[in-house]
Amino acid sequence: MNKRNLFSMIVAITTLAFSVGVSAQALYVTPSGDIGVGTNDPASAFEVRRTNGKAQILVDEESAVAATRTLFKLENLGLTKFIINNLDGAEWAFANKGTSFRISRQGSGEIEFEVFNNGDAELAGLLTENSDVNRKQDIKPVDGGNILQKLKNLEVSEWSYKDAPEDRHVGPMAQDFYATFGLGHTDKGIATLDSSGVALAAIKALIEENALLKQRLDLLESQQIKLQAVMTRVLEEQQGTSVLTSTVMN
Repeated sequence: MNKRNLFSMIVAITTLAFSVGVSAQALYVTPSGDIGVGTNDPASAFEVRRTNGKAQILVDEESAVAATRTLFKLENLGLTKFIINNLDGAEWAFANKGTSFRISRQGSGEIEFEVFNNGDAELAGLLTENSDVNRKQDIKPVDGGNILQKLKNLEVSEWSYKDAPEDRHVGPMAQDFYATFGLGHTDKGIATLDSSGVALAAIKALIEENALLKQRLDLLESQQIKLQAVMTRVLEEQQGTSVLTSTVMN
């Protein structure tokens, strides 16, 4: 019989092993029910081991009907997580706490990212939004005065989310912000990049306005000093003596 077409089944006291067309076994089932693919000593209930860079698990649903399907699911009574580990670097865990979803680096003692049931999210560090000029197009200057005028008419309120009534916030309604500035792709939310951009444009416009006001104030003060000097000379000429000398004598 041709060895490439050979299907062998070897039943031993400790292990059930299968192979197809090869002399070494490819699938092992231990007495405890652990399964090893490419290893006869699985370290968990199911382990796939390769040494050729092709260790991969693929779930391929080929139904011709487009539909939402759950292709991967973890269940546990309590916190459920899966871990990804770079053997040359950090180990990260993705966990379902029940009230939140977490991403954390193992051993850091921190929860680096957490999303709560009400949609709130917390970061242990900074949030950096892409603002690379090389990723942008149709770049146009902003009229700061126009931004200020629009901000003047934008209502800013204090409020709470319905699912977190104890937490108070300050800000405009997304619908009003979208109608006022036309920024973003929805009137149900406000991108922090847009709100900060509006604030920076307004601050810049106020700086420019303050600079102009300062110039005018400096000019008025200079004119006032000159006017006072002229008035002093006029009084001195009228009195025939120095106003300053007269003041000192009194």
